[in-house]
Amino acid sequence: MGHTDNETYADRLDQKTGDEEIAKKDILRETGISYGQFYRWKRMGLIPESWFRRRSTFTGQEAFLPRAKVLERIERIQELKDRLSLEEIAEMLSPDSARRAYTIAEIRRTGAFDPLALELLPKHADGDDLRYLDLLALMLIQDLLARHLTDDQIRLSCGTLLERFDELTDGTAEKSLVVAVRDGVSFCALHTGVCLFDPGTMVAASVNLNNLIEDLNLRLRSLEDQ
Repeated sequence: MGHTDNETYADRLDQKTGDEEIAKKDILRETGISYGQFYRWKRMGLIPESWFRRRSTFTGQEAFLPRAKVLERIERIQELKDRLSLEEIAEMLSPDSARRAYTIAEIRRTGAFDPLALELLPKHADGDDLRYLDLLALMLIQDLLARHLTDDQIRLSCGTLLERFDELTDGTAEKSLVVAVRDGVSFCALHTGVCLFDPGTMVAASVNLNNLIEDLNLRLRSLEDQ
């Protein structure tokens, strides 16, 4: 089956992985939140604009969102809103969150990151400070370890993230990292939209960086609260 011209890589990846979509009206029904709550969270960036996809239905245009992502996000917001303001939650989930530097020794003591991921992170000594992007690289390494990528593929991906992430200048777009293999050679790409390869290329992993950023922000917030 061919792809439509306006179908994005994310659309095809969602279809490939079986990620169902859910209509906005069904989100409200399943979660019990009001229309006003939902759109207030949307305006504050708690529910990313990039998740909204307009589809034609027999009643007209309807907004659909990735089912697993949006239901998980709403559950997370509901868990946090009793102890944090919506502004604090928005800051926590924002891709532009800034955090203080940590040393590797300090990160090791927290036990919040896989020791093997720390070994694969390109740092030289415990005295080196880890910036926010370094910690995001740790999250990426952990994700790729769980997908059973090779150490060389993980190091390539980590290096690409650290060296090129700042070039993804659109702060609102959904950012992804793809590890692919062609003729036995691995390569890595960062993108904020369509990322298409020739038929002879195999995608070994596709990682949604926005999800990693959210998880990292929550993890750092829990460390700060300790």
